[in-house]
Amino acid sequence: IHRMQHFTRQLEHSRVSISPLPFAVQSYTTTMAASAARRFNPSNATILSSQSDVFTDFLRAKLEDDLESVPGIGPASKASLQAAGIETTHHLIGQFLLLRDPDCQTHMDAFHIWLSEVGVTGGQKNNVIMAISQKVDVWIPGTWDDSLMGE
Repeated sequence: IHRMQHFTRQLEHSRVSISPLPFAVQSYTTTMAASAARRFNPSNATILSSQSDVFTDFLRAKLEDDLESVPGIGPASKASLQAAGIETTHHLIGQFLLLRDPDCQTHMDAFHIWLSEVGVTGGQKNNVIMAISQKVDVWIPGTWDDSLMGE
C-alpha cells in the first residue's frame, strides 16, 4: 500500500509538472504562426502571375491619386486606409517611406504590419507591397531588393 501511495504521489506530481507544457507549446506555435502571418512574402503576391498586365500597367502609368489604382486595393481596403488618414496613393507612398529600413525585408515587413493594423486584409497586402515598392524603386533605386524573390 505504501508503495502504491508513493507511486500515486509521483504520478500526481508528474501531471502537475507536465500539464502546463501543451499550453506553452500551443502558445509558441500560435506566436510563430502570427509572426509568420505578419511578414511580407512575395510568393504570396498574386499580382505577379494572375494580374501581370495590371501590375505592369501600374508601374508604367502616371501615379493616380485614387487608392484603388494601386493593384490589391479595392473598396474595403480603400475605406480602411482612408479611416487611417491615407486619402491618396501619394499618402500611401509617404507612409511606405516613413517605415523605411536599410534592410529591405524589414522594411516590407513593417509595411505589411502597418497595412494589417489599419485593416487591409488577406493576401492583398502582399500585392499592395509589391506594387508600391516596385513603383517607388523606379524613383528611389534600392528601395526594392530582387533577392527577396528567392531567385
